[in-house]
Amino acid sequence: MAREYEKSSWGIVYRKKDWKVEILLLKWLNSRNNEEYVIPKWHIEEWEIAKDAAVREISEEAWFNIKDLEVIKFITKLNYTFTAWYLEHSPTIDKDVYLFLVRYNWDKDPVVEKEERFVWYEWVDIDKIRDVDIKFELSSIVNRNRTYFI
Repeated sequence: MAREYEKSSWGIVYRKKDWKVEILLLKWLNSRNNEEYVIPKWHIEEWEIAKDAAVREISEEAWFNIKDLEVIKFITKLNYTFTAWYLEHSPTIDKDVYLFLVRYNWDKDPVVEKEERFVWYEWVDIDKIRDVDIKFELSSIVNRNRTYFI
């Protein structure tokens, strides 16, 4: 069985609007063609550092201007393993994920990339993030870092 290693950067993107904190979630069609909420993420290119990859991916996936994105904090590094049954030979993927908190300093809404299987976006109130079904227990990560949502 083939084994591969991947590195990704993810961003918890938030904005302040009307004295409330809102977190950006993207609705995406997964490999089984089911809709699920995700945060902006993707692979780190060989020439990139994790922080720059997070900002680049947020910009590309939401069509935000890079100058409007401010990295507030590196949150954590996650590790997990999965079988990519949707790829040829179903390799086992060992994945490292670098997670950042990123403030969006503008008011333009995202544009979803339908070619990338994104179908919609939603700004979710920080106090309601626990009600959204999303991987990696996003709610607990947000709550542990709540003081940084400045």
